[in-house]
Order: sequence, then C-alpha cells, then structure tokens
Amino acid sequence: MPTDVAIVVEDELSLAVLRRVIDYSPRKFRVTRTFVERGFGNIKRSIRKYSQASHVIPHIVLTDLDNAECVVEFRKAWAADNLPETMLFRVAVRETEAWLLADQTSFAEFAGIPVKKVPALPDTLADPKQTLVNLVRHSRSRRLASELVPPPGSRVPIGPLYNERLSAYVREHWNPEAALDCSPSLRRTIDRLGSFLR
Repeated sequence: MPTDVAIVVEDELSLAVLRRVIDYSPRKFRVTRTFVERGFGNIKRSIRKYSQASHVIPHIVLTDLDNAECVVEFRKAWAADNLPETMLFRVAVRETEAWLLADQTSFAEFAGIPVKKVPALPDTLADPKQTLVNLVRHSRSRRLASELVPPPGSRVPIGPLYNERLSAYVREHWNPEAALDCSPSLRRTIDRLGSFLR
C-alpha cells in the first residue's frame, strides 16, 4: 500500500519535479495534498504550520538553496534542522532547474541545442535558472525560445510560458535516473525518499 503524503513547493515547476521524483522513488507514495506557496518566503513563514500538520499526514517539502552559503546553515535559518520524522525537508542546489539540466541528453533534445552545451555539473552553477534561459535563447526552435526566454527589455527573468512548458517537459521527458550522476543534491533527495518513514 502506498503511503499518503502532502507536498509543499515554491511553484508549478517544482511541483512537477517533486511529483516526478516521488514517482521514481523505490518507495510508494500517494500525493493526496499539494501546496504551491509562490516563493520560498511563504514556505519559510509556514514551516512550523507544516511541521505540525505532518503529524496528521506526512509532508515532503522542496525549496531552492538560491544564494545561501550552505545547506546546513540554510536549514538552521529555517528552523528545519530539528523536524519530526513525519516531515521531509529537501533543498535543490541551487535551484530546481539544476536538476533538469542534470539530465543532459534529454534537456538538450528538448531545448534544441547540442548536448555539449549543457553543463555537466549543474549543482555548481551560481544561477541555474539563468543558465537554462540562456541555453534556450540559442534553441533551434524559435517558438520554444519565445516561450521560455523573456522579451528584450523585459524586467522579468523568464518567458511567458516558462513554468508551463518546463513542467510538461518534466512530466513527459525528464529522467531522474539519468540526472543522478550530475546532481548530488538530487541523488540525496532520492536517497532520503527511499528511507523516509521507515
């Protein structure tokens, strides 16, 4: 029997990624509730609430490290270093986009770029989201570029269909197994899912 869980994420793309990672996990989970918090700040403010709620239904939380120096200090700042066993708190280094880039072959095919252009160690990138946008900027598909890349002079960092198109890519093509070797933070998350609630 699968274990019922609730998941907490920053945005729609993170939701698609966490669902895919959970599906890949050797443990069987059934996602019964989802919370899309529209940014890490909202998750941080609600971390105590989710911690308490996890005693009713286990919670899996995914957020981005972003510009924080290290995961250990990040967890302490969030008061996430002493959570109940019913709550799994995971951090993508530095952003969820790094996990997408870690599946180099699949992402290159999706983006319409040579695979050699995709960074081999995306967890070390200072800004994986910007790297992803810059890669798609040179896509053979003008349509994809117009959807994921912001128009010239725009103040927003992403294109109008960024989350929608990347979420579809995650659901249909992204392979967590292929991404493991290139993303230590993804590997740690999948390993922890395997032992969660055991």
